[in-house]
Amino acid sequence: MYPWLIPQWHSLLEVARGGRLGHAWLLLGDEGLGKEQLADALAQRHLCQQLVDDHPCGHCHACQLLAKGHHPDLGRVGREGKSIGVDPVRALCQRLGESPQLGRGKVVIIEQAERMTEAAANALLKTLEEPAGNSLILLLASQSSRLLPTILSRCNKHLCPIPAESLTLRWLEEQGVHATPSQVRICQGAPLRVKAYLEEGGDDERRSLLEQLCRLSRHPAELPGLATRIANDLERHLPWLQLLINDALKLQARCPIEQLSMPDLSLPLSELAESRSSELLLHAQTQLLSVRETCQPGQLVNPAVHLHKWLGHWL
Repeated sequence: MYPWLIPQWHSLLEVARGGRLGHAWLLLGDEGLGKEQLADALAQRHLCQQLVDDHPCGHCHACQLLAKGHHPDLGRVGREGKSIGVDPVRALCQRLGESPQLGRGKVVIIEQAERMTEAAANALLKTLEEPAGNSLILLLASQSSRLLPTILSRCNKHLCPIPAESLTLRWLEEQGVHATPSQVRICQGAPLRVKAYLEEGGDDERRSLLEQLCRLSRHPAELPGLATRIANDLERHLPWLQLLINDALKLQARCPIEQLSMPDLSLPLSELAESRSSELLLHAQTQLLSVRETCQPGQLVNPAVHLHKWLGHWL
């Protein structure tokens, strides 16, 4: 288990030992923390046939099936697709209503549960209200505000915090990935996100995209292409844009370069801070938050259209 999740696992074990685990949990925390490991550990504990000191034994038939990904009493909705429709959720609920094949109980895991459509959430709601038998429902989410209040009210909640920067840097070094504190902050401190960011060339991509944005007023013909480029990966690109505006505002407030989130862009940031007023930057920041809310996964909108309008602030 990832080292920053071990205290979270021990906390959940204490709840289980006290008989307060219940039948439904919402595991909250940023993407890139590995919450799936916690869900898998809870599922294994629920389904293990020979618990040892309240921990899964790892050797029984159930544990072996889980290790191979073939346990018949575990259902999962993964990360595929932009939204989770009603059909896979109904299938999981129906599965929970059937008798367990190995006798211990049943578990369902829904990753990125905030992607559920309203119809899917409502289909799950009845099962949350009246769970069948020895069931355990595990929802994973990074944005609880996008879940129905009725879903939130029927789940126990556990928040997985961002680990200390020193722990993240040490773990990355152990994985053979050299990261700077700045790169950790760019990825909002989530270790797995930092690892993927560096291994996939995210640092070069970020610099290229933000430098293109900073020179947009000199090359306005690039606006449509830039809007499309940003829209291709909103989850990654929008936080970069927010950091860019924040850093420009810091420079206007006379903060030293070392306090910037992206000191490697100090030159274009200085030009941006000098050529744009604080009022314009603050307005762009507010509008960017609106774009982010409007273009949430599952919404029937064209992000490039909204970004095209937002980028007009930079001309």
